[in-house]
Amino acid sequence: MRSECSTKCPEMELKPDVITYNLVIDYLCKNGRCKEARRAFDSMVQKGLKPDGITYGILINGYASKGDLVDMHDLFNLMVADGITPNHHVFNILIHTYAKLQMLDQAMFIFTNMRQQGLKPDVVNYATVMGGLCKAGRVDDAMSQFKQMVSEGLTPDDVVFGTLIHGFCAIGKWDKVEELTFEMLDKGIQPNLVYFTTIISNLCREGRVMEARHAFGLMVGVGVTPNVISYNTLMDGYCLDGKMDEAVKLLTGMVDIGLVPNVITYNTLLNGYCKNEMIDEGLAFFTEMLGKDVKPTATTYTIMLQGLFQAGRTPAAMELYSRMVDSGIQLNAVTYNIILGGLCENWFLNEALTMFQGLISKNIELNIVTFTTMIGALFKHGRSKAAMDLFAAIPSHGLVPDVVTYNIVMVNLINEGHLEESDNLILSMEKSGCAPNSRMLNAVVMTLLLGGEMSRAVAYLCKCDEKKFSLEASTASVLISVISGGNCEELVKSLPEKYHFLLKARKT
Repeated sequence: MRSECSTKCPEMELKPDVITYNLVIDYLCKNGRCKEARRAFDSMVQKGLKPDGITYGILINGYASKGDLVDMHDLFNLMVADGITPNHHVFNILIHTYAKLQMLDQAMFIFTNMRQQGLKPDVVNYATVMGGLCKAGRVDDAMSQFKQMVSEGLTPDDVVFGTLIHGFCAIGKWDKVEELTFEMLDKGIQPNLVYFTTIISNLCREGRVMEARHAFGLMVGVGVTPNVISYNTLMDGYCLDGKMDEAVKLLTGMVDIGLVPNVITYNTLLNGYCKNEMIDEGLAFFTEMLGKDVKPTATTYTIMLQGLFQAGRTPAAMELYSRMVDSGIQLNAVTYNIILGGLCENWFLNEALTMFQGLISKNIELNIVTFTTMIGALFKHGRSKAAMDLFAAIPSHGLVPDVVTYNIVMVNLINEGHLEESDNLILSMEKSGCAPNSRMLNAVVMTLLLGGEMSRAVAYLCKCDEKKFSLEASTASVLISVISGGNCEELVKSLPEKYHFLLKARKT
């Protein structure tokens, strides 16, 4: 029977077709296996199957996703050579990839090449080009593309408008933002909540709270209902601007329309109270928050701790810290830094040292800010040896001093007359790859000038000049004062030429 079947039913061979290969190549590309996908592509060609536009598009997108620009472009050229005209989608893959990498010349070349291939760009292609131009700050060029698109009879969609509007927001051209918003409405495109919230956020970040309020009103006026995030965003703007009464009015209005404030709402207002030195109002609001069964987060406690320490209310801050620990909230390095910094600033150094040593013994993960805080406090309280010992111990905790750490140690070494040690420190700092910044060199120059170390100050002024750093107003003032009051004509001559005018001013 078996034999009969084999004679009457020749063995069937299942041969994969183009669709099957496309599915395999797509799977491999989506899983980042582009080399295997290319082998499947080559195998397909060797077996006499002709890849279609979909095959090329899938593999080109795979290369683009991995950033393999050479392979991506080579395959694109092979596609054209194979007589297959790339469609809008394939062109958009290339444009998007180059634009994302800020390779705008290449993106624009591909965009122009579309027409040479007999294909007019569509709205998606234009949107991609405009997006790349806006991200590069070339918003006017993006606007030119917008006008070209409209002149070709294409209707801009919400993505196009959103791209341009975000671009103009980023450079602060709010008149263009409003103009485009109304143009969008005229074309029957309804801006959504994300659109308005983004504009409000950008305006608040620029400190233009009244305009943000105007955008909020416009949002309501065109029928978009604000949500908790929208309210929180504008509320934060008012808080940063010191308008706490307006922020509280927003909270009331939010509740009146049936929205429930979340913990971010409360954190925003608490931060506003603390930043504006209204700690009593902040504490009352914190109590109100607890009464409404809104559970404080680590951020909530951190805001309140910082506010209490800044107000000099250390016992209340430490009581809140105990409550935070009892609540089971996990503290991180940021919170510990605020507590240690607050204790040190309010002259509770011993308490800070006890906590710091306790954290070290418990292997709590700290950062360089923690060590810098403690080193600065020890110097401030005249415990220089302990400060230097802690500085020396930093590497043993797996950390590296940053420019702020070096600045504190350097200035204190100079103040204490350890000038050679301070010179050696800046050399070792530079060898470690941590370059002094403008702020540090200004602090060093000022400290040396105030200490009468004019020759060393000149050396560091020359270093400032080499790095093209400007003198801060306070440093320049001290320099002028020192030159005006002393016999340092030869030293002034050794300064970079731009400071020689000080000598002439002294003679007059």
